[in-house]
Amino acid sequence: MKLKLLFTICLIGIYSVSVFSQTNGEKSTKQIQQTAKINNISWEYTTYDFKTLKQNKPAKTEFIFKNTGREPLSITKVKSSCGCTVTGYDKIPVLPGKESKITATYNSRKAGPFRKTISVFMSDNSQYKLTIKGSVEINEQLTKK
Repeated sequence: MKLKLLFTICLIGIYSVSVFSQTNGEKSTKQIQQTAKINNISWEYTTYDFKTLKQNKPAKTEFIFKNTGREPLSITKVKSSCGCTVTGYDKIPVLPGKESKITATYNSRKAGPFRKTISVFMSDNSQYKLTIKGSVEINEQLTKK
């Protein structure tokens, strides 16, 4: 009797493992398809280093990208990690093979090193992270007042 029970438990275990492994395989296929979707854009660069900035002098850069897919893409939202970075972008769809840009302007009020991220959300549900970094040197005139 105990041998039958042990045998039954083993069969259930083997069956469960095979069922769950097939489900994971389907998720992997979906992840591969999603990764292929994300590759509809090629970026000139995703990190920009301002190096050293002067305090209270806004600094601006442009992140240029190209639609490498077969369908038009639109930027649905751009969100910066803090209020010290202002972003801008074109609201019109980017046609296949064409380029567009996202601007990022950093307000250098606070002295010291900085690293800020910009999240970009696209119409094909893909997301990208852009980064600006650098260091703001203290303005001596401000500290002498």
